[in-house]
Amino acid sequence: MKYFKCGKILKTHGIKGDLKVSPMTDFDRFYDGNKLYVLHNNEYIEVIIKNVREFGNCYLLQFKDMEDINLVEKYHSDYICVSEEDREELPEGEYYFNELIGKDVYNEKNELKGKCIDIEELPSANYLVVLTEDNQKKLVPFIVKEFIKEVLDDRIIINEIEGLF
Repeated sequence: MKYFKCGKILKTHGIKGDLKVSPMTDFDRFYDGNKLYVLHNNEYIEVIIKNVREFGNCYLLQFKDMEDINLVEKYHSDYICVSEEDREELPEGEYYFNELIGKDVYNEKNELKGKCIDIEELPSANYLVVLTEDNQKKLVPFIVKEFIKEVLDDRIIINEIEGLF
């Protein structure tokens, strides 16, 4: 089974097993009753969220059957993950970042432009970070139909406008 990081445990909070968690996702993964996994010592430990509340730009989580600081302090600096089978299906034309990263990027003339190595989230839009063959990083707006023609299993086809590369 594959797992994807959705949060990082920063520290414990209080004595009742609360953990301060920094989210690493735009999806709502932190709600009462949700099943997640803590990546601890290269092992995925299933946890169920018992209680969650916002705490600044973080969350305070309490896991079912772990309502004591002594049971959770070992998870300091661990990641919280979601399993691939528990991820929800996205609408047509939307993708999880991990589905884009690693794909080759071609223009509409079938010319290889580089490889998508990351996604940059900016206020205007999300951008593909494309590493070209001469090791330059180029940003391509992830705007379907305007810049992104098609996302296939092995590649992303872009509409290469003047000045993009």
